[in-house]
Amino acid sequence: VAFGQGMAVLLSCSSGGLRQAPATREPAPLPPAPEMIPDPVAVVPEVTIPAPHGPRQDSLRSQQLVAVARSVRMGTRGLERSTELLREALSADSTNRDALWELGWNYQLMTRWSDALDTWGTLASHAPRHVGLQRYAPIVEMRRDRATQRAQGGLPAVEETPRSGEYFTVGAVGDIQLGTTWPEDAPRIPHDSARSMFTPLAAVLRHPDVTFGNLETVLADSGVSTKCRRGSRNCYAFRAPTVFAKTLRTFGFDILSANNNHASDFGQFGMRSTMDALDAADLRSSGSIAGLASWETRGLKIALLAFSTGDGPFRVQDVENARHAVLEADRNHDLVFVSFHGGAEGSNATRVPRTNERAYGEDRGDVFRFARTLVDAGADLLLGHGPHVLRGMEIYRGRFIAYSLGNFAAWHGFNLRGPLGISTVLLVTLAPNGVVMDATIHPVALVGPGIPTPDPSQRAISIIRELSELDFGNPLFDARGRLLKP
Repeated sequence: VAFGQGMAVLLSCSSGGLRQAPATREPAPLPPAPEMIPDPVAVVPEVTIPAPHGPRQDSLRSQQLVAVARSVRMGTRGLERSTELLREALSADSTNRDALWELGWNYQLMTRWSDALDTWGTLASHAPRHVGLQRYAPIVEMRRDRATQRAQGGLPAVEETPRSGEYFTVGAVGDIQLGTTWPEDAPRIPHDSARSMFTPLAAVLRHPDVTFGNLETVLADSGVSTKCRRGSRNCYAFRAPTVFAKTLRTFGFDILSANNNHASDFGQFGMRSTMDALDAADLRSSGSIAGLASWETRGLKIALLAFSTGDGPFRVQDVENARHAVLEADRNHDLVFVSFHGGAEGSNATRVPRTNERAYGEDRGDVFRFARTLVDAGADLLLGHGPHVLRGMEIYRGRFIAYSLGNFAAWHGFNLRGPLGISTVLLVTLAPNGVVMDATIHPVALVGPGIPTPDPSQRAISIIRELSELDFGNPLFDARGRLLKP
């Protein structure tokens, strides 16, 4: 009875003040497992512990303590109190599977990785198929090992052997240009909010766990560009309506690079408008204003850093600064993805040289040195774009590098003749530690004004195989576009 009264006091204090935290761009480092933690605004009902004490009553008391522990797990003090209650629950019933799961989860929220794994090891002995163990235990084990290496004064090793756990698939495409409403007296945009541009490949784009693209269009409903002089033939300023962001989300895109040579076509106003439109459509992005993108996939915390050749803080030419940015992102993320807009442009820019490239009198960086340096620093997937043609691909230290994914979508804005109109949707499957497990090329051809469409001639496969063999000594894919397994 005394315990029941104590429960009533605790519940009456905790249930009234719980609110859902507002959404933020960057989620908490380690989110609660959705299948295990109830809605934080739910009220835990008052209970009375039956008497006399016995195995059945102890089990009931243990389960009620778990319910309260879940309800108070908010903030540092709430986490500590929740942990105390879970220990008490296990004192009453040492086989309580919910208590073991929740206590292990609390420990990993507190970055007590070994305690979390020990607790979940006990749970596995009682319930080896418990929901969550297969997904989260390998991730916590990886975090423990990385933390140990850092505590010993070193950087986490680049692991070239895949860890156990759930694999996940990333879809990636190159340059996305959505038409333009500028100049306003001669707009060129698709009539249906660009839906027709992505309909032919909707199933492929929606299939991966995460789908990436390089957005080479400012999203703004107004604004003036001073980029191009009147009568210029080789200058383009792209501005599409902000509603087009919803189209990208609808057709499967999750993360975008907004760092390229068209991101600033309409100055700071255009960059801010683009970020706001993407935020409103629940699209994560990385760019000069957005900075690092951070999100969760299958329990893994992932970062995207987008680099370009412009004047922003993330420049392809500044390899040392890029290296430090990856090292910093790697401190509080399980995986780091890198997008880079660099290299020469045009039909003759299909090769990857081992030196700086130039285009239109500009330094476009040494993308080979850039990519491999960032893998050495901890990057796990590198996705290149900018040359407007497909380039070779390689696996370096277990990490997949696509040096250019080519044009993907355009609307009367790009030259699409020859190799400029051949593209792909690349699918890459990764282990939890970033080691590539599989990859597939889905050949694409840009038809009409620049609509990406499945290519029955499968030209992208032969192009990527040939260029990969020429530049890296390995075609990497078989004739069907599947990764060659060693």
